Amino acid sequence: MKKLLFLIPLFLLAYDVNLTNLLVKPKSYVRDFYLTEFMKETNSSSLAFKAYHALYKKRMKHLKILSKFDFFKPMYQCVNPSINDIKNINIACILDNGLWLSSMAKLSPEDLSYLYSKLPEGKEKEAVWAFLNHNYSKIFKNRDLGYYFILNYPNKVIDQEINDFSPFYDKYFHLFVKSAVKHDLPKIQISLNKIPYKRFCDKTKWWLFINALSLGDEKRAVKILKSVEKKKSKHFFWLWRLTKKDKYLDKLLNNPRVDFYTLYAHEEKNIPFDIRHKVVYDTIKNPKYIQTDPWDVLKFWDEFRKRRDLYKFAKELDSQKSEALKALVLDKAHHFRVNYFITPKMYSDQNKSFQAFVYAIARQESRFIPASVSSSYALGTMQIMPFLVRAMKGDVFGQFDYNQNVRLGVKHLKWLFSKLHNPLMVAYAYNGGIGFVKRRVIPVFKYKGKYEPFLSMEKVLFDESREYGKKVLANYVIYSYIFGEKNVTLHELLGKTKK
Repeated sequence: MKKLLFLIPLFLLAYDVNLTNLLVKPKSYVRDFYLTEFMKETNSSSLAFKAYHALYKKRMKHLKILSKFDFFKPMYQCVNPSINDIKNINIACILDNGLWLSSMAKLSPEDLSYLYSKLPEGKEKEAVWAFLNHNYSKIFKNRDLGYYFILNYPNKVIDQEINDFSPFYDKYFHLFVKSAVKHDLPKIQISLNKIPYKRFCDKTKWWLFINALSLGDEKRAVKILKSVEKKKSKHFFWLWRLTKKDKYLDKLLNNPRVDFYTLYAHEEKNIPFDIRHKVVYDTIKNPKYIQTDPWDVLKFWDEFRKRRDLYKFAKELDSQKSEALKALVLDKAHHFRVNYFITPKMYSDQNKSFQAFVYAIARQESRFIPASVSSSYALGTMQIMPFLVRAMKGDVFGQFDYNQNVRLGVKHLKWLFSKLHNPLMVAYAYNGGIGFVKRRVIPVFKYKGKYEPFLSMEKVLFDESREYGKKVLANYVIYSYIFGEKNVTLHELLGKTKK
């Protein structure tokens, strides 16, 4: 068999990457990243498909890359059909959720009638009937159809009173409640506020609590929170805010782990946290794993999951070359009761407040591991997407180096601050995109009000962005303190003086 090396693009060879070598690497997001880059550059459809077939996770974006070859275009159309080509699509695609409800809602009556005539009985056909007749009364009388709509099309037109939620009382019900609350469907929310809450799991109770609070039903909100079995800092925070009782504040103050809620409580009482930022003493010249090598980092994670003698493992990583890895090991060794906020030499700025924000983002994105690759192929310390690296004229394959990656991350953050100004909004935008923040966060976010801005923070639309914003703000306050900006607090950032 001929070697494949000569068929690989030259720019990849500079990084000692070729398909033959990649195929023997462990299945991982790191390998998928390199395979994806190979698929983008190769002119061979057979090699591109071979790379696709080897992917750890096969997703729509990979099929989109393959669709540059005519042979694979129908395959991509099936999972991402255009509403303009509805009559040319195999109807099986619709049954595999190939056509989103939001796209279905835009179809003409003629196309909806065509779909209705072709689809077999089931939730998809009933969805088409609802759009065709502008009648959504049947949606929540059927479990499958109800979940189909509330999770994929939580639009105002489907909002209605619901007298019987029993078809939805299952492990997915918290998703139903969350979707109704986040998308502000008032009739459904009022209906949800009448159902008994004690029977549900803690996840469902949390969203029933947010629902009650959104409706101003403070008494019910407190009762729901008290019924939560495994209370976390967010539960104690809200019980403290709503009841003003010190016993809930004490729960936060006695929690050694810093997070958004516990930090706010410590600020309230002016009690500092125990923060440690020096973990390396450079006793090891050649550490077991190098944090700038993505394949080394994979091996580290594999051993990290298996090791029991974590303190010994940490000593094996006592080097600047593996500082971030050692911090992770120590974190677990102390059962996450010690707060490590390391300060690797990756960026310095005369504006210490901005420097602190850069470190806050980096900690949340990668815990300062330079060779990090996410499931979406965000790269490096600052977890920058390849398309954004290219847009900023960066080198995609150079992102496992602190200097290159942090430089681009800083450039992007400065641009976001020039548009949004507010650190919390910048954090949301870094995670979910500036378009998401401008369309879905800023228009509904409130600073004034009895429960604000905390309630607005709990209702941010994207789950990941919602928690990300809280974590980055907490990181920002701590790193501001570390770098000498002691006036940056959660109270100040959240506009305490605006109320």
